[in-house]
Amino acid sequence: MSELIRISNLRKTYDGKRYVLDGLDFSINKGEIATILGASGCGKSTFLNIVGLLDNFTDGKYLFSETEINPKKLNSYYQYRATDIGFIFQAYCLIDSLSVKDNILMPFLYSGAGITGSVKEAVDALLDSFDMLNLKNKRVSLLSGGERQRVAIIRAIIKKPKLIIADEPTGNLDESNTQLVVKAFRNIAENGTAVIVVTHNKYLSLGMGRTYSLKGGRLYNE
Repeated sequence: MSELIRISNLRKTYDGKRYVLDGLDFSINKGEIATILGASGCGKSTFLNIVGLLDNFTDGKYLFSETEINPKKLNSYYQYRATDIGFIFQAYCLIDSLSVKDNILMPFLYSGAGITGSVKEAVDALLDSFDMLNLKNKRVSLLSGGERQRVAIIRAIIKKPKLIIADEPTGNLDESNTQLVVKAFRNIAENGTAVIVVTHNKYLSLGMGRTYSLKGGRLYNE
């Protein structure tokens, strides 16, 4: 497996005094899953935002797909965010007034890619695998929390990005739907996509990849 991300001695401070991340090292290969555990407020979301090119960092080195990231020029990496990275946010970030199908297709609109017949077939196949095909045309505002979570996951993986970033992806799901999500992550990793999952649930096991704990601004192998 070839390396997708390498982060060395990463540091992040918001006030110039306290470092949320302090000398953090991390790497992940294509097709690999990394699970990161940590208590609330330990910096997990900050780490994900930096990896996803949504937030800058104070010091350190970050290589994404062999490109060195300049934290002062995040806007120049728009194409990575649009095509190479799929986000699963804890707050879903769905558009309530749109249908399930239209929310899932949003990444194609953002990147300017065409929505072909094969894309529509892929949407139906994913909805079916998550037992949601009958909800395809339903407005997102009418869905339960667990259903919204599954829509957010499908939206993230529909374009088969190089990297999936998931912040508490099973937080609102029951055991049955949690297993659907775990299976989906395994399948996408087997097809070459790297997956980073952040959770406070130490019992969540994806059955593959490495597990870390985030403590004191650094990652430690479990």
